[in-house]
Amino acid sequence: MNAYRIHTQIRRAYRALVPLPRLRAAIRQTLAAHQAPAGSALTLIVTDDASVQQLNRQYRGVDAPTDILSFPAQPNSVDAEPIQMLPDELAAELGSYLGDLIIALPYTQRHAAELGHPLEDELVLLVVHGTLHLLGYDHDNAQNQARMWQKQAELLSALGVNLTIPHFTFGESHEDATD
Repeated sequence: MNAYRIHTQIRRAYRALVPLPRLRAAIRQTLAAHQAPAGSALTLIVTDDASVQQLNRQYRGVDAPTDILSFPAQPNSVDAEPIQMLPDELAAELGSYLGDLIIALPYTQRHAAELGHPLEDELVLLVVHGTLHLLGYDHDNAQNQARMWQKQAELLSALGVNLTIPHFTFGESHEDATD
């Protein structure tokens, strides 16, 4: 039995392009590396640009698609430590559902092609990145970004993924980033 529950909703037209076993393994490895409690769960949704754009507009005020959106089940404060640093009592109160990861596959395909990344590796990067957000990481300032990028690099290396990952200027989204 797996320690973590990963629910998936993949648009039928995209199923052949999504390496689901590899993405599940990347999510599980990210959760295990952070000692997420057994039974922790999340949902991975792979959909189109228009759906992600609507969510991005509604929840972030950005009227554009993006590659991934992370919706933690419990809000994290700006200065919150990642979930593995929470006291046991508080972690138990938060419950086992971590949140949702929503990927816009067409956007991700274009972005991967622009960066010269294999689509499968780009998708692994996205689920690791998104899962880190669900665990409380952020890249909203230099210190937080350094911590998140370090964890992300460690996980990607362990998963055999070697990509150049752009750094953001704070206050911008990754769509505005340059290498």
